[in-house]
Formats: sequence, C-alpha cells, structure tokens
Amino acid sequence: MSAIDRRAAGHHVASVMDADGIRSRAARGLRAALVAVLAGLAALPASAQDFDVPEGFASEIVRDLGTAGEPRAILRIHPEDGAFSGLSTVELEPVAGDIDDPVAWLRERMIARFEDLVPDPEAMMDNPDSPFGDPSFAELREAMSDLITRLAELGRLPLEYCDDPSELHNRAGSLHELSCRFTVGPISHYQVLRLQNVGGLWYYTRIRTMNERRLRHLLAIANSFHTD
Repeated sequence: MSAIDRRAAGHHVASVMDADGIRSRAARGLRAALVAVLAGLAALPASAQDFDVPEGFASEIVRDLGTAGEPRAILRIHPEDGAFSGLSTVELEPVAGDIDDPVAWLRERMIARFEDLVPDPEAMMDNPDSPFGDPSFAELREAMSDLITRLAELGRLPLEYCDDPSELHNRAGSLHELSCRFTVGPISHYQVLRLQNVGGLWYYTRIRTMNERRLRHLLAIANSFHTD
C-alpha cells in the first residue's frame, strides 16, 4: 500500500471513529434526555384513572411551585363547572423523601395550609352565577363576609377543631387521616388530610368542602385511590 493509500485509509478510519463518537455521544444524550423525561413523569401524580371519577366531576393536573420553589404537579378532582364548584376538591400529590411520623406530618400541614383553603368571601359573592350578586342581598353579603372572616380566624388554632388522627383503609391500602370541621354560625368548612405509603412512595391527599353531603361524595372518590 502506498503512502497516499495509507493516509487515505487513516483518514477513513478516523472519520469512521469520529462518526461513531458523534453517534455514541448522541445516543448518550438521548438516553439522558429519556431518563430526565421518565424522572419528570415519575414526579407527576398518577393520572385521573387513579381515582374512580363519577359523573358530574372533572379532573385536571395543576402545576405550581411549592413553598421551597420546587415544581409540583397536583391531581385535582372537583365538581364540574358551577358557581361554587371550586369550594369542593380532592387533591393528590406525591411526597418526596421518607416520613418518619405521618401523624405529626399531617398536623403540620393542617396548620400551614389552613389560610390557603378558606374561601375568599368576595370571590364567592361576586361570582357572576352567585345568587348573592343582587343588590337586595347586600346585608346578607356583609353577614356572609363576616362569617367567613371569623371562620378564617379559627385557623389560628386549627387542631382544636380536628378529630383524633385515625388509621383507615382505602383501595390502595392503609392510610393516616386527620379530619377537621370548622363551624361559625350556619357555615361549616370541612378539611380531611390523608397520608399513605404505597409501594414505597408517599401520597398526600387533601379534601375540602363547605357542604356535608358533598364531603361524602369526595370521601368516596378518595377511597377509590389506587396505583395499579
């Protein structure tokens, strides 16, 4: 083989090696991207099929930032659109890491989240479908606003209005539950927090409503939670 032929062969081998290296790096990059996508999907709550969602209810994935700025994805079940449908929800969120004391964890969440879950009286009254939007209900509007304000004040010591934590079961297995009822005059606000470990992963469920009959509906939905 002549020197020219050897140089040409060397260039060919180098080109093949460079191409192989590019393909190898591309493959590694693709694998890394795939791992990232799968990790992102694993961080999401399960799809709506993880609850038995009855007729008249809807589900959605809500993405936001947690208190530490970390991205979160929450599965939310709520009645189909209506004037007050936003007041009744079941929310499911996976929890990263391990939890040594589930009861203490739930108590801390009840204290931390109460103010965020009490309805805004103005939002309730000013809803275009609200029956209280008519000027003739001005006194009632004021009374309702006062009641909800007083209801929010109960959140300063929310655990005083909670039942003792209990251990229950739903479709996915055993769970810890903290159930609370806050009442001012004719208005009651129900909150039920649940925490359970399924297959080594922790799931946090929040249930809230201002209607006792709706509470039974929401508990039935929460009891249908499963991961298979």
